[in-house]
Amino acid sequence: MTLAISLSVVVPIYGCVGTIDELCQRVVALENNEMAIEVILVDDASRDGGTEILSTINARYPQCRAILLPRNFGQHWATSRGILESSGDCVVIMDCDLENKPEDILKLVSELSVRDVCVLGSTSERGKRAFVRQIFRRLYGKMLSRCYRNDLIELGFNSFSFAAFDGQFIRQMVQNQSPYDPISIKILDSGVSIKVVPVENSHSENRRSTYSFFENLLLAFKSLVLAGKGFQSLCVQGLIWISAALVALIITLVYLLLTNTSTLFSLIVGLAALGLFTLGAGLVLVLLTSIIIGSINQTQSALVIPAAPEPKDD
Repeated sequence: MTLAISLSVVVPIYGCVGTIDELCQRVVALENNEMAIEVILVDDASRDGGTEILSTINARYPQCRAILLPRNFGQHWATSRGILESSGDCVVIMDCDLENKPEDILKLVSELSVRDVCVLGSTSERGKRAFVRQIFRRLYGKMLSRCYRNDLIELGFNSFSFAAFDGQFIRQMVQNQSPYDPISIKILDSGVSIKVVPVENSHSENRRSTYSFFENLLLAFKSLVLAGKGFQSLCVQGLIWISAALVALIITLVYLLLTNTSTLFSLIVGLAALGLFTLGAGLVLVLLTSIIIGSINQTQSALVIPAAPEPKDD
């Protein structure tokens, strides 16, 4: 008897030629008599030979099928494409580098419920520079918390790179949003409850994330900008504090110059004022960028993800 697909695992593929086979093997091994699994591998125009491996993946693992995008659209587009192709009652998304353990998929799925339609797998460390990453991870989480008025400290870098969703919910949400947006922002904008579950991180030296530290910073910045009015409000609050401090420093500097106080002290205050002015100008630029990108994003939300050629079974 053929079981109805109950779990779909969506994996965007880029730069993971060395882990594709192991990933498929470990995910397929989770299938049992009560749960059928389909694995959707979306190749984002890999340049390391991954496309060749994916073209024959179905012959080795019948539960797996590949979607080959005609060009590099980016991880978020590839993930959205895979989600729309899924048919499971539950949908799990994960990276292709095996940074997260496929065996933890069942742990995430078991936490899904009528109330919790989104379960996020969160690790305490990522990579060799764990300390530095943790600092920025918490800072990013605090800023998201301020934007969305919610406790989102646990989201951190690579948020929602390993997560489980109610299938119907995530497909409908992706269909109605821009495919360029990070999944994290789509979920946060939806206002649904997010359940965070601790999972283990892979410590193998042979498995490295395809995202560098600076690429993570860029993704975090993009996510904050796409937070829309929440982030814009945060920028305005920052500008108010900077403006108040700048006015105070200018008044202090004028007083020091009029009273012939120490030139060195005046120079320090002047440099501090210049630094605050530069910071404020940068914040204004970020605020304008957020408004412009928000307008572009509204236009992109009407885009339809195009069909991609799929590999032929030999």
